Amino acid sequence: MNTAQSQPAAAPRRQVYAGYTGKADPSERDRIVHLLQMYRSTEHFNAEYLPLWAQASPSEAMKGGLRIIQAREGVHARLIKERLRELGETEFVEVSQERRAQVEPFFASAERSDVEKLESLVHLFADVDDFFAPITGLIADIKEDLRTRELLRTILDDEYATVKWFRQMYESLAARAAQA
Repeated sequence: MNTAQSQPAAAPRRQVYAGYTGKADPSERDRIVHLLQMYRSTEHFNAEYLPLWAQASPSEAMKGGLRIIQAREGVHARLIKERLRELGETEFVEVSQERRAQVEPFFASAERSDVEKLESLVHLFADVDDFFAPITGLIADIKEDLRTRELLRTILDDEYATVKWFRQMYESLAARAAQA
């Protein structure tokens, strides 16, 4: 049974991307490069910490699902980096050490249950359309860079599948925990 002391603080609600920062009147390319830089850093980070969660999980079901999600996140990061290179970028943003220090210990901990970890993600994705709105908004605005538009559109298909799996696993594992 979870107590208030053993539960992590609720994950703050946020969107996948905080929005463009830079020039006062950004071009389509400026907006695209900024989003791709930030998104790639997150996808790369996800691909790095998900195996830590899988190692800490006692559930074979979690290990299997996390494996495929980690692989997709890694592919997304690689494809976005390739696109950034095609757009002329040579330097790439990385997730801050502060964020790594905040996220990795929680998900890598065998002391935290899969239910607790999933609960934090289910909360984060409570309104999945709002969470991904910055990307869907940019996709709708892209008029010239059709390659990037379709790259983002197909990556989002994977992201929605991931969120669906996290929700299903949370419901399944939480129901089992409640019966125990």
